[in-house]
Amino acid sequence: MMVFLNVADWSLTTIILIAVGVIVVFVFIAALTNSSKYASRYKKFYRKIDKTINKKFNGNLLNEEIINNYAKDQTNTYKVLKGKGKRKVKKYLEYYVKNIPEQVLLKSFTTSDKAKNQIVILLLDDNDKVLYRWYKKRKVSGIIKACNKYQMMNAYLGFLFELPLNIHEGAPYRFVNHDNDYVLTYSIVKNPKRGKRKVKEKKLSRKELKALDKVQKAKDKKARKRKR
Repeated sequence: MMVFLNVADWSLTTIILIAVGVIVVFVFIAALTNSSKYASRYKKFYRKIDKTINKKFNGNLLNEEIINNYAKDQTNTYKVLKGKGKRKVKKYLEYYVKNIPEQVLLKSFTTSDKAKNQIVILLLDDNDKVLYRWYKKRKVSGIIKACNKYQMMNAYLGFLFELPLNIHEGAPYRFVNHDNDYVLTYSIVKNPKRGKRKVKEKKLSRKELKALDKVQKAKDKKARKRKR
């Protein structure tokens, strides 16, 4: 015996509920599809940037070259580098200035708060006061300006090299320059032009501690590969 559904017998409320249910199902499926697509795109981008920086833009190796070959004095600034040193540092900075904001943007599509899609790199003094705030629109010249003014070039180069991994794992990152106790850190924000005058180090959450542990394991794994 076949049962036929007579749409004409349905109430308006029933029809609306069914229509809403169908829309919700389609929206849910679309959201899952987009989430998977963005996650795949981000993973591909991160694998590429991770491979490239370790092969071509290793800040630790560049700092060694600067100290041994390109620095005219020990002021730790861009302006005192020899010509070849300036070209190498500028090329290095151009890569990170282009790719780190893109990494943050792509990763934001995989998170619940997609509006937080811009990075701010903060330079703090030994009292946690913000001395300089860098964001994408300040480009390479902004970092060079900070390097010269605060004598932080080697610190910036080292910080940028470690930054993509910390962003990837969602880990907090504070890089201390022991020459003057200035600190480099970063924040993912909605509006990079706004921010506090002081950024104190906070007690880490369980999630942040777990992220830092992942960062350390990834660094240890890379170190083991280099020794082989």
